[in-house]
Amino acid sequence: MINNIKRFITDSFGKSGDVKNTYYTELLETFDREGCVICKLLEFSVLKYLENLLHEFTMDPTSRREIREAFGYCRKHTEQLIEVTKNTNQRLSASIVAEDLANYFIKHSKKLIKSGIKSGTGIFKTRKSCPICKYYDKHERMYVSEFAKGTAKEEFLRKFEESPGICLEHLIKVSKSIKDRTALKKLLKPQIAMIEETDHELNNFVKKFDHNSNERITDNEASAWYGFFERINRR
Repeated sequence: MINNIKRFITDSFGKSGDVKNTYYTELLETFDREGCVICKLLEFSVLKYLENLLHEFTMDPTSRREIREAFGYCRKHTEQLIEVTKNTNQRLSASIVAEDLANYFIKHSKKLIKSGIKSGTGIFKTRKSCPICKYYDKHERMYVSEFAKGTAKEEFLRKFEESPGICLEHLIKVSKSIKDRTALKKLLKPQIAMIEETDHELNNFVKKFDHNSNERITDNEASAWYGFFERINRR
């Protein structure tokens, strides 16, 4: 499935080198949106993966084999498949995939019963990773890599400073990929400024919540805890 999606993207954008360059461009363009830029792009990538599966690759032997060998998708991506199927009304495509999986499961289960093995590990231990998880991980590495490289460019840093949308998980991954200390400082500086502001409100809330305090708690201070967790987990 990953190779099929790669071919689909290559046909749409040109040569493989052009595809790689789109990661940087997509990051720049997504800074204007609310939330973590990497999370947003990965969310869109998975959505396109599922739409392409239902529209283009349901009957593709390689794609079907990957899904069978993983005994379907993980829970998260199964839920997303259901949602995309409902939104696109691709019930036939989803039914073809489901029937294929059902037959595969029945075949292996009957084999397990006949084998006399006491546990299911003998049959199901060969289950491969969720194809979408592998697709997600591959693209996440590319976006993190391009983000880290982007911190060395003024154009990129300017866009980031204007809207520093990145969750804590991806901030850590990007930080680990940056080799230049100056670039790392520029990446962390706006994050520190925002968290310091939130920390001030949190500190005020804790102090004012004390029964000995007569100061009024502001709305910002009361909701600072939520804002903090939402910011570090921006999606």
